[in-house]
Amino acid sequence: MPAPAESPRPQGPYPAEWSIRTLLADPHPHLKRVYGAWQEALAREGRPLPRAGALGPVQLKQVLPDVHVYDVRPDHPRFTFRLIGTRMVDYLGSNLSGTAIADLPMSKLREVLMEILGTVDSRAAPVHIKALHAVALPNGDQRSLESLWLPFGDDGIVSRVIAVSLLGDLPP
Repeated sequence: MPAPAESPRPQGPYPAEWSIRTLLADPHPHLKRVYGAWQEALAREGRPLPRAGALGPVQLKQVLPDVHVYDVRPDHPRFTFRLIGTRMVDYLGSNLSGTAIADLPMSKLREVLMEILGTVDSRAAPVHIKALHAVALPNGDQRSLESLWLPFGDDGIVSRVIAVSLLGDLPP
């Protein structure tokens, strides 16, 4: 039986609504579909977490430009960008694949990613986030954000996180 959803979010530098282990109300349809694929992989494999290869381009086809994948290691650097979708590269201003999160020059982005990845890792659970008012991008643009962060690994130990982040216009 899965653990119950947790809310509110952990305290930290990221002003957003969080849900741990389940989706927030009214999730974006693409995120709802990806979460369903993750749950199916979890049920199919009968393990604490799906294997890292359980979701691939077929399941992520509609959101591939918005995907960012992280390796999680037991030693330093703990979190590293493995892959970043093309739309995410455009938003970030560069392709950070291979970069350790601890080495990011953008301190706010580094803090936010460490908080989110740390939560997914320590809880070995999905995190769904909505930041409706503003997410500051490196180019100074402000956007709304809805993202889903999914853990993968062996024996309940997270070794990879696949995230999908959908950026939009600020609400009126």
